[in-house]
Amino acid sequence: MKASSSMFWLGLYLLLALNTNAQSTALLRLRELVSRGPSAHGKAPDTTYVNTLNLLSRSYYGVNADSGFYYANRALQYSDSMGYEKGKAESWRMIGNTYEMIENYQEMLSAYHQSRLIAERIGSAAQVAKINMNIALFYKQMGEYDEALEQIGKDSMVYDANGDSSQLAYTYSHLSDVSMLRHEYDKALTYIHKAIDMAVALKDSVAVISCINDKGKILAATGLYREALALHEQCMAYYLRTDDKLGEAETFILLARTSLLLKDYSGAIHYASQGLDLARQLRRKKEIRDNGQVLADIYRAKGDDRMALHYFQLYKDYSDSLFNEQIRKQIYALESRYGYEKKTDSLREVAAKQDALQQHIDRAHTLQISIAIILILSLVIVALLLQRSRVASRRSNKELFDKNTKIEQQKEAMEHQAVQLLLNNQQKDKLFSIIAHDLRGPLNSLKGLLDLVKENRLPESEIQGMMDELRRNVDYSSELVGNLLFWASSQLNGIVVTPVCLPLRQLVDGILNLYAKQAGEKDIILKNDVDPGLTAYADKDMIQVILRNLVSNAIKFCRKEDTITITGQHRGDRVEICVADTGVGIKEDILEKIRRKESITTYGTAKEKGTGLGMLLCREFTEANGGFFRIDSEWGRGSWFYFTIPADASSSSISV
Repeated sequence: MKASSSMFWLGLYLLLALNTNAQSTALLRLRELVSRGPSAHGKAPDTTYVNTLNLLSRSYYGVNADSGFYYANRALQYSDSMGYEKGKAESWRMIGNTYEMIENYQEMLSAYHQSRLIAERIGSAAQVAKINMNIALFYKQMGEYDEALEQIGKDSMVYDANGDSSQLAYTYSHLSDVSMLRHEYDKALTYIHKAIDMAVALKDSVAVISCINDKGKILAATGLYREALALHEQCMAYYLRTDDKLGEAETFILLARTSLLLKDYSGAIHYASQGLDLARQLRRKKEIRDNGQVLADIYRAKGDDRMALHYFQLYKDYSDSLFNEQIRKQIYALESRYGYEKKTDSLREVAAKQDALQQHIDRAHTLQISIAIILILSLVIVALLLQRSRVASRRSNKELFDKNTKIEQQKEAMEHQAVQLLLNNQQKDKLFSIIAHDLRGPLNSLKGLLDLVKENRLPESEIQGMMDELRRNVDYSSELVGNLLFWASSQLNGIVVTPVCLPLRQLVDGILNLYAKQAGEKDIILKNDVDPGLTAYADKDMIQVILRNLVSNAIKFCRKEDTITITGQHRGDRVEICVADTGVGIKEDILEKIRRKESITTYGTAKEKGTGLGMLLCREFTEANGGFFRIDSEWGRGSWFYFTIPADASSSSISV
């Protein structure tokens, strides 16, 4: 038995290794086929081209919603122009999948509804089953397990009858997932083993990995935590090799939960934090919510109530029960509309047959029968007019409801903006108060010294002794005024970003040279560990302001013989730059105020002042260039300031 199991996992490993590069090759192959355009063979539609577009859209599921929508929409337009109904049905389904990625469930359900109407009209039972499966999975996500299980069971019979092993493998996987959610673990394991066997036989590595992750969840639920962790780590390695971001985000959550069950709190925090960062990059609300929940559970288990409360608030913000209720209402409304339109199509077909029969009777029967036919047609016309009137009335009521809903949403948005504006004004008032106070001190010192010099009341030796302190005050005031000018310009004129290709090592060299004398006065070591060939695509002036503020801030809080190091590395389509120091670090309460963008007055190791304006500029300029800004610090050991910017023009969202 052990030998058989070992052979199975060996074969599975070889399958995944061979298919990792095959997927990238397949994607490139599909894009190459699409780039050739449809073939011209008279007026017949190029169904292969449509199918290829839909396959390419499906390949981007979980990777890039915009690309998936683009290719599905192209397939829909071409299918519609050529009258290819089967292609239209699949295109609408792919469009629904892309809306599911960005969690726009109303548009998702509407797209599935359009796909199912077309599939039923052309009599494609397999296509109807696929659409129903998508909707069943949404029922599962909403917690409607009985409805989901009933629909999945019906679809599995269709796939079994058609001999569709690929879809049947995914069906067993879904049945396993629902069974696990219903705490039927033995049944869940039976289904997942069937799914894995089928996926391996089909050499479908994506399905195999998905099923292995599902098996890990079941094992964790039954208390086999280490076995579950091993399976999730295997899946994460696969997703990293294939650059499947959605797979990574989902697996980070599973790794964090399993590590928590093993009481490996540091590992759990590591996985959950990485998963949260990735979920925010992908704008996946569900994964953000789940990571927030697991982080709250981890810190609660550690006894850190403050952090537990912080992440529980994040989880709560993304767990809106009212939203779920609205989605349920939308499902029922769309299902009702689907049934109504289906009945209307049937009535139209019956009416068409009756008209043909009446025309035959008109030619064969007497005037009396003709009069009867005219009366029947008159009744039909009246019924159609009444029906049209009802439809128009319903449409008007719906438009009125939609407008009222939109007005209410706009009202809530305006109220939120008013509150935010009030908070911003309060923050700016506090900032100006701190700046006015901090500028007044150095200027008063300078004025007092000039008065003493003018009146010859101080000997030259005492004046020389005061110059160092005065120079530090003037340097601080100059830096404060410079930051204030940058910030005021961005507030008055709006932030205008002009991105260019930046050689980062040379840029960092220039900044470090600028602060070499100031660092030398405190015997601080400045290091540039940025790779010579590393480049980025961002606004040069803004990046210089960010680096100047971070280096200046690090010098303030470094002690004698401390080190400041600047590094840079690729993070996907972004470049992450880190300014790290071995100084005194930042206390947790101060760090929280900085993260909340509050203005504060701090003092460096040589009593240098700081207002927090520089950090505010760093955050605003990073976000303006399409990046993220964050701070890590440990009191007594140092601080790490990270910001990301696009690696090149193709990854930038800024139009030049």
